[in-house]
Amino acid sequence: MNDYYAIRNQLRRDPTQPLSMLKSVTISTELMTQQTLFKRERKQGLHQTGETKVVELQVQSVNLDNSDPQAGKVPTVQIDVCFDVSGVDVLDADGKSVVTPDRPDTGWIRYSVANYQWDSDPDGAWRIASSQDIERTPCDA
Repeated sequence: MNDYYAIRNQLRRDPTQPLSMLKSVTISTELMTQQTLFKRERKQGLHQTGETKVVELQVQSVNLDNSDPQAGKVPTVQIDVCFDVSGVDVLDADGKSVVTPDRPDTGWIRYSVANYQWDSDPDGAWRIASSQDIERTPCDA
């Protein structure tokens, strides 16, 4: 999970970095979603200062069923992540912040982390396949 945020931070701070870096930490709908987000932000001239940090991780479920990878039945772990953006600003091309003053410093996202190459790489092929914001009590930053 830390690799995912490190790559996102790097791509948002330096728009010259290749979006192909996302393939090392994402797959499926999450890869497409992140690529679309970054392309839109780059087209708008946005870039980030500071870093999003992982504050807390909570594993919600583990399913190691690899019975039909072609149909998407692959080992999957659901993880809730509390992130901290208190040190993050997003600036436009003129260097002005586009972050709203009422943005919360922390938030929760539920990630589905899948391994589509379980048979050949059970340890190293885990990628974030999808994510969704969830409503939870804020964590301590």
